[in-house]
Amino acid sequence: MKLNFEQIKSITKGVVNVEFDNGKYKFFRFTAEESKSIENQNFLATAGVQMMFKTDGKKLKLKIFTQHAMPIRSYFSLDVLADGVYIGSIKNFDDDTAKGNYAEREYPLGSFNGEFNLGEGEKSVKIVFPHSVIAYLEEIEIENATYVTPIKKEKTIVFYGDSITQGFEALHASKTYAARLAESLDAETINKGLGGAVFCPKLAFAAPDVKADLVVVAYGTNDWYALEQAQIRKNAEEFLTVIKKKFAHVPVYVLTPIWRFDWLSEKKGGKVFEIIDIIYDVFQNNENMHIICGTDLVPHDETLFGDLRLHPSDDGFEHYFKNLLKEINC
Repeated sequence: MKLNFEQIKSITKGVVNVEFDNGKYKFFRFTAEESKSIENQNFLATAGVQMMFKTDGKKLKLKIFTQHAMPIRSYFSLDVLADGVYIGSIKNFDDDTAKGNYAEREYPLGSFNGEFNLGEGEKSVKIVFPHSVIAYLEEIEIENATYVTPIKKEKTIVFYGDSITQGFEALHASKTYAARLAESLDAETINKGLGGAVFCPKLAFAAPDVKADLVVVAYGTNDWYALEQAQIRKNAEEFLTVIKKKFAHVPVYVLTPIWRFDWLSEKKGGKVFEIIDIIYDVFQNNENMHIICGTDLVPHDETLFGDLRLHPSDDGFEHYFKNLLKEINC
């Protein structure tokens, strides 16, 4: 069974739109209004895009086309899970050799194919699209399938954040903290993470209204690096105003910046602990707002970071996810 446009749309999650153009299915996690609200080269990256469905098919065949979202990252992995168990990937790297600072290495992009044995009987299938590049679907086929039924999760988590929320430097798309948290809480993901982003009230204002059960906000590290404290505070306060209106009575977890190799240095925003203080000052004492200390989420060990300085690796995100889940479950 080769899936058609309507079937593909019905099983795709984490998007505002799906289009078919020049032989490719294109996935959009931001509206045109959101894309116009700020400048960012990561709008078309497929972070948080997933396909979820039940089927009795025995084999999944995929053909994708990949290209850069931003120049310095070309590694990618499209992961496939059946009944919650990882069964394989389409990827352009070798797990055994992707060590050290792999973020800036050049890996091949373009057309890739993959086949995945799903086994007998009915199973729930999840396809997790790359977060680090733009991935277009060219074809999806499920052999011996008599049905493909979309899976609708009862919960939805909305993530706002920077490159860490987008997923850099997880090698596997299913191992970012956002993907792991959604899987653990049996929820759909709406990932608004954008590499290089700061608190973005215009982006939040432009976003379409959605029914969320949980919201995660994780900014601060780029703010500290690029902006003065007065601007950081202003952006955070305006962001808070928008979020409170859009997600009234929804639990919002605000994460302060995680450890980075230069966190004791002084940047345009001063010292990183001063930015953390601003975040606490702005977001505390607000109904449904919960602040989590990001410096406790990932151990202060550069080997847990894919670029050895800022963005967690798969192992780093394992710590991030588990420690965050403990805080949310409290």
